[in-house]
Amino acid sequence: MSTLVLRPAVPADADALWLLLAASKGETVGMGLPADGDAVADRCSETEATVVALATGRFRLGPQGRSRMLFVIADGDDVLGVTGCTFKVDYPNVAVGVETDRTGRGLTMHSASAPWTRTELDSSFLGAPARGRGAGTLLSRGRLMFLHLVAPQVPTTLVSHLRGRFDDTGSAPFWGHYGRHFMPQWPTSRHAEQALRDDPTQLAALSEWIHPLTADVLPSIGPVNEASLPAFRLLLREGLQPTGMFDPIDGGPTVVADLADTATARSRRHGRIDPAMTTADGAVDALVCRAAIDSFRVVRTAVGIGDDELVGLPADAADSLGVIGGDLVVAAPLTAHQGEPPHEEARNGG
Repeated sequence: MSTLVLRPAVPADADALWLLLAASKGETVGMGLPADGDAVADRCSETEATVVALATGRFRLGPQGRSRMLFVIADGDDVLGVTGCTFKVDYPNVAVGVETDRTGRGLTMHSASAPWTRTELDSSFLGAPARGRGAGTLLSRGRLMFLHLVAPQVPTTLVSHLRGRFDDTGSAPFWGHYGRHFMPQWPTSRHAEQALRDDPTQLAALSEWIHPLTADVLPSIGPVNEASLPAFRLLLREGLQPTGMFDPIDGGPTVVADLADTATARSRRHGRIDPAMTTADGAVDALVCRAAIDSFRVVRTAVGIGDDELVGLPADAADSLGVIGGDLVVAAPLTAHQGEPPHEEARNGG
């Protein structure tokens, strides 16, 4: 498993990444991933520029600023998975909340928009060849290892918007109960998503609407998409908690935590590689990353952690990270907060 490496995407990944996404369109409905090859190439270039800015301490976002990153799981030259995060400063967030209506006769759904500074944990997707290899944890939690390295420069409020339910046509039933009433020009959630992809400023049109929450709506607001449940459970184990806010298009829940309060934050330790330290005895399952922003990469592997800030790695893991004896790494043992069955992969979702 240590041959699988999570790292920021670079422009050279664009073709392989688009092949992965294009072959998996049926599984990535509503995930907000790049929709065509040009968008993938643009996002890879944006990621490279963001890493350079973070590595040199020049990363700045003004009010309503936004910067996106992609991370890929690679096995050699093969791209097997993708995830991301988006840094937002005072950037509008539109969400639906449930409250008692003003007549006291029932519940209403009320959408509202407010500026919010946060780091959004974007959707994660694993191709079939990477599933069942522990890559779901690497994909979802590995990016947190990067965020800890750059924490002084980025928003430390972590947010993930999980997908809600979708029907057999790939549309979200919640949109039919809510958004379609006041945006009839978008008859299905797929129309709404495409319209917002074409013009994100239209997001404001989804705010300040109220509609009754009736019994027929309940099955469509709040449940997490079946394919996203492993990611949802993984995020809860990491420390994120539901907020009571729901996506205005598909009705999926929002979960939030502060970066410093995550399980990865509590378990991570810095140390230098000791080539003489064996991992045969007392080894723990861990995420291990290089401590340098500009050459960040992370693997999941067995690791030995000494009391004297020394770390022992298997040779193949060290080769995958590109580190040698004496190099500084960060290790985050998973045993204290892992708990997921081996087959439960965060193959897509937040």
